[in-house]
Amino acid sequence: MTTHTAFREEVIPLSCDGYAYSGRIVHQPNARMAPIVLVGGAFQHQGAWGRVEQFLLEAASVITVDLPGWGAADPLPARYGFDFLTRALDRFLSEVAPAPVNIVGTSYGSAIAYRWVQRHPERAERLALIGTMAHLTDHVRARVERLLRLGEQGRRAEFESGVLDSMVCSSPLVTVTRRPTVVRCLSRALAELSAQDIAKFLDNTRRLLDHPDTPGGPTVRVPVLVATGEHDPLTTPALSREAAHLCADARFTTLKDADHLVHLERPTETVDLVARFFAGESLSGLDYCHPVEYIGRRNPVPAPRAGGERERQSSCAPEGS
Repeated sequence: MTTHTAFREEVIPLSCDGYAYSGRIVHQPNARMAPIVLVGGAFQHQGAWGRVEQFLLEAASVITVDLPGWGAADPLPARYGFDFLTRALDRFLSEVAPAPVNIVGTSYGSAIAYRWVQRHPERAERLALIGTMAHLTDHVRARVERLLRLGEQGRRAEFESGVLDSMVCSSPLVTVTRRPTVVRCLSRALAELSAQDIAKFLDNTRRLLDHPDTPGGPTVRVPVLVATGEHDPLTTPALSREAAHLCADARFTTLKDADHLVHLERPTETVDLVARFFAGESLSGLDYCHPVEYIGRRNPVPAPRAGGERERQSSCAPEGS
């Protein structure tokens, strides 16, 4: 779904080490907060944020990007790691957003957003990571390797089914909001992928396997929000919470009745959570998510429920996570 807005939109072509890509900014002239940067996952491109972008534009200008290997950008060989992608993101943001921004990294894009904030803390106000993990577990690696084999062997139907299984919790024992609609839309999008789109996905998947480690360097000290769907089968609540522990001032929660595709299943609630966080508002008492856990503060803000929130285990969580 391509975004159409009435706001002024700029698309800026760029190049990093000879690889062409582009970034996009939609200007909100009456912004109430710093621009919001969206760095998406494996199948997201800069114009496909739909209702998420529309809702965020109510408060801020929105910046999106097709980094090398994404969308209409040049393919990027897997030998280039996440540091290269972080550098490409910084080249774009240096042009359009010299002042501090709020940044959202979802799924695959969360590693890039995290690295950028780690390297440029003075240019980030706050960081939100949606569907992330601190490291690649054996279970997730096996799942990703299987997708890679299916794609390389041209087994298209099995590949598409495997992508769905990795992102959508299909258990009949749990409720996932809008699951049939999301599955139908994602299935159609997968069926429409071109050969070049598949090739880019495979390179990005190899990159994930070849460069899996969390980067060394300074601890991220800007305020961080880590969230995912309570039934996320890929970046499970346990893995996302582990990522929150890497940050000095983090809060963690899961959205109810959602899985890895939380931004499609519960877009209004996802945006509300992120916008409240970026505005510095209270995250207490939100009925669409579980009580927020505060992690890493020297003077911790108490969780909404005395004694803290124990993670509600998802029936879709992989073994060993």
